[in-house]
Amino acid sequence: MNRYFFKIFVRNLSRQGMFPFINIAGLAVGLTVVLLICAYVFNEYSFDKSFTHHRRIYRANSYATMGNVQGIMTSSSNALALAAIEQIPGVETAVRVMAPPMSPNAKVDNDLFKVERFHAVDENFFLLFNTPFIYGSAEEVFARPNMIALAETLAKKYFGDRDPIGEILLLDGEIQVEVRAVYRDFPVNSSFENFRMIGSYKLSFMTFLNNLRWGSLSIETFFLLAPGVDAATVEAGMQRLVEKNVENPYYQVRLQPLNKIHLHSKDFLFPERQFTVNHGDIGRVQLFSLLAIIILTVACINYMNLSTARAQKRSKEIGVSKTVGAKRIQIIWRLYAETGMLTFVSFAVAVVLAFMVLPVFNLISGQDIQPEIFTNNKFLLGMTSVYLVTTLVAASYPVLYLSGFAPMTVIRQAIFTKGSSHAFIRKGLSVVQFSVAVILIAWVIIIHTQLNYMNKKDIGYNVQNVLAIPVRGQSGIDALINDYKAQATVSAAALTSSFPFGIGNGTGLSKTLEDMQNSDNPVIPVMMYHNRTSPEAIDLLQLKLIAGTTLPESKSGDTISYVIINRKAVEYLETTPEEIIGKRIPAQIYNQFPTYICGVVEDFHFQSLHEPTVPYGLHNSPNRGFTRLLLKVIDGNLSQQLRIYEDIFKKYFPNDLFEVEFPDMIMAKAYEEDRQTGRVVMSFSFLAILVACLGVFGLSAFMAEQRTKEIGIRKVLGASVGSIVRLFTDNYLRLLAISLVIALPVAWWVGNKYLENFAYRISLSWWIFAAAALIVIVLTLCTVGYQAIKAATANPVKAIKSE
Repeated sequence: MNRYFFKIFVRNLSRQGMFPFINIAGLAVGLTVVLLICAYVFNEYSFDKSFTHHRRIYRANSYATMGNVQGIMTSSSNALALAAIEQIPGVETAVRVMAPPMSPNAKVDNDLFKVERFHAVDENFFLLFNTPFIYGSAEEVFARPNMIALAETLAKKYFGDRDPIGEILLLDGEIQVEVRAVYRDFPVNSSFENFRMIGSYKLSFMTFLNNLRWGSLSIETFFLLAPGVDAATVEAGMQRLVEKNVENPYYQVRLQPLNKIHLHSKDFLFPERQFTVNHGDIGRVQLFSLLAIIILTVACINYMNLSTARAQKRSKEIGVSKTVGAKRIQIIWRLYAETGMLTFVSFAVAVVLAFMVLPVFNLISGQDIQPEIFTNNKFLLGMTSVYLVTTLVAASYPVLYLSGFAPMTVIRQAIFTKGSSHAFIRKGLSVVQFSVAVILIAWVIIIHTQLNYMNKKDIGYNVQNVLAIPVRGQSGIDALINDYKAQATVSAAALTSSFPFGIGNGTGLSKTLEDMQNSDNPVIPVMMYHNRTSPEAIDLLQLKLIAGTTLPESKSGDTISYVIINRKAVEYLETTPEEIIGKRIPAQIYNQFPTYICGVVEDFHFQSLHEPTVPYGLHNSPNRGFTRLLLKVIDGNLSQQLRIYEDIFKKYFPNDLFEVEFPDMIMAKAYEEDRQTGRVVMSFSFLAILVACLGVFGLSAFMAEQRTKEIGIRKVLGASVGSIVRLFTDNYLRLLAISLVIALPVAWWVGNKYLENFAYRISLSWWIFAAAALIVIVLTLCTVGYQAIKAATANPVKAIKSE
């Protein structure tokens, strides 16, 4: 019997022409997207699960309130670890990691290298985060001060293939450290993937980290809890320790499971001070998962529509089968088996396509998913579930529809009436497809328009042709600047302690001096970020000075400092730019000396457009060193200019590594994740629309096939090509009108939800939704019109004679 059913299945496929290929293509495209997104989701959720004790490791975060800034920080007090081990039952051990990591220059023999991230940790770090060692051991690294361990890639970069144990590195030209171990690189799906050099808190130049302070959130701390211990109970115990040791604590301890760090840390405060730089985004994971479901649903709707539309072709077969004794359950099993075979073919095609386009997906999404993920047992189990669900969903309605035919009714062809409930359901499914297409196209237009808006928005200063050169120490800086200014290719030079401006450092800005000086004042100041700059920075960056003057030069022995504030700070102080000039700012900026306001600049965006502007100050306090030299250069042969700049730099800083940062590229990187998300949404939305068009094409082709004789007779009786085309398109236009009524409000809501992520955003204009509707209408008319014109221009005599 099974062999008989298989023969029927093959015979039916051979008689259906292009329709099985449309079904297979639609499902294959949908399943390809699902495979890629499932690989992405699986990879994101696999982070940090390679560690043996990952289920029992927690990070101590801090929910802090600092003026107008409130949120979760990944850092905690460096006193918490030891106190928790001693006083809280269930805490087995703890590891402290310096945050943020240092970025020293390392001299190996006569070569200089930049260490992107040097991490100082407690000696039991490798107990929690186990990884194999190639040379040495963790015990050797933490046995004595000034010992370090290198990741395998860094060891090969510095020493090639030779054993590096005992080799000496010179950090920042003055600190000698000895290599005592080399460990395998942490997995790419690990929060510690960027840990390339690890040292101990016992390092001689790290002694300041051992000064235990409860009120300072300066490190990240990880705890290993005993099996069965409740994390909430431990968290409450830690909070009691904070309240015991900090008067009026401004933060609360929040324990975060290790396997939640990657996907649930993106929106924490001060990301530049965290040790991890490969944070994921749970919102992005959910978004991509929703896209996969939508595309697969559209593909399944295609299958349902084509299967039920062609039901008349199989009605007699089903009727005869029932007449000769086939039970409904047998019909259902056979139809599900047929769908399963079609789905299996589609799945096989999808696997091949997924392997082929995985590099492209990695490129547009910014991921590094390896092909080996497709052979992971858990992933294969998940894909088997997707295959089964797809088969059940795609076949559900066609199976119930076909298996429910009454034998005598279908043999007499009485079931297929124009107003049947099945035709109504098919039209409803088509409305869903059209609605999804409108929503996705509108969303794509909104994303593209918002990204274009961010690229073109005036950020308040100009970094075109600006280079940033990291500098260490102040000795020789003035002479270096003079030599750079003497170059014909340099039009201006300035110094800054942070650039691009970024968060920088913060202090409390009070309303009045009395509020600042009154420690018992219940009024909480707002956070004002600040950055030390030289006077030339204002003109070099073309900041818009609206009142006062630029910063004066700071001199040794000065007992006052000056600051230029932005308009947002003036608004908080409830005054005007002109009135605030010359007054003392009610905030402490790096010293106990009074700081006076010498100028006001227009607001500028020192963060991405996701964040609103807040009070900011540019000051000349000598208590803060410079870290960046900014050069405004003239267009020319940049590579040649950089060689000259390097020679000048090495003249004054022979032991430092010459680096160049391009501020405009760094600032553009702030929106890279938005662009990646936009590219994925656009690509997958295009595929969803393609699948929907395949379905419309298949249905219109089937309509043309079913109405061949009718069209022939109409042409013989004088019907024009236009009237026959309208016969096909009118029905689809009505369905499109219904779908627009449903889709446009949903598209508006989706667009609003997306734009809520940006403090500065476009407004949702009517043309966005009109364009989405027009695109769907044109695509549908082109798809249906092709089949309609083809049928309308066919030879009517052949159509009438056709069987």
